[in-house]
Amino acid sequence: MALGLDEATTRALAGDATELYALLSRSSGLPGERANLPLANAFAHACSADARAATLVTKMAKLDADAAPGGSPLEFIPLCGVLAAGAVAARQPKTRAAMIQLVHDACDDLRFRVRDVVPEALSMMGAREGGALLAELEPFTEGYFHASALLRAMTSQDWLPQIADAEPAVDALVRSFELADAAPRSAERWPGYKALIESLESSIAPLALRFGEPIFAAAAGFARTDDPHLRESIKKALGRDKKLRARYPAELASAMGALDAATKGPRDPRSLPRPTRKRGGGRRRK
Repeated sequence: MALGLDEATTRALAGDATELYALLSRSSGLPGERANLPLANAFAHACSADARAATLVTKMAKLDADAAPGGSPLEFIPLCGVLAAGAVAARQPKTRAAMIQLVHDACDDLRFRVRDVVPEALSMMGAREGGALLAELEPFTEGYFHASALLRAMTSQDWLPQIADAEPAVDALVRSFELADAAPRSAERWPGYKALIESLESSIAPLALRFGEPIFAAAAGFARTDDPHLRESIKKALGRDKKLRARYPAELASAMGALDAATKGPRDPRSLPRPTRKRGGGRRRK
């Protein structure tokens, strides 16, 4: 007879994860388009307060692609482990450093479903710790997927309202921008870089709506970049939000003005150098 989630989790915490792994795999929704995230969240919360949970979720999160191939039902097990690490860190502060490292390492996972739950794991911690957590997450601004996950988590509905002070949020945003700005040109083809740019574009408006002028000042400072594509991404992020235009018209205009001023206009064709000699085979002899 198959066990329910609570009983299977209890056995796993006691040392026998066989039934839990079978249940999670069987109900994973994989292979398929979407993993069963409600089940993953239910498991995370079911084990989060137990002192033995850190050991269990560490084993689960560290199952590699050989043991739990991407796209297979077994991938759901490390996914649940990463998500549960966030819940455990939120409920058990003594485990937080180890759980943060576990979630940080998941950003490098080749299985995108495992990477995709990192923002939710971080937001579980942030919802309880508020802006103070951002100081502990500084290493996340040193990698593309990591910074992308941090921005997505920081602007989530669970975490953003709990950040009272703009300074740590501005610092995380600026550090993430600087990471993108320092990227080599070849990085434009990398999935992690693309994810970071998308997260920068999607996070600026929520942060500006939450904190106002400090975010606009940071965005104006981004005009210093030599990368026109990155500058356009910032302009797009600011310009497409109607709420920003209604609530902060002066601050928005100032930031957009700084970005526009840094944009080089098209070259006047009359200023292009003229040919100094004819190019060809020379004069035809009569």
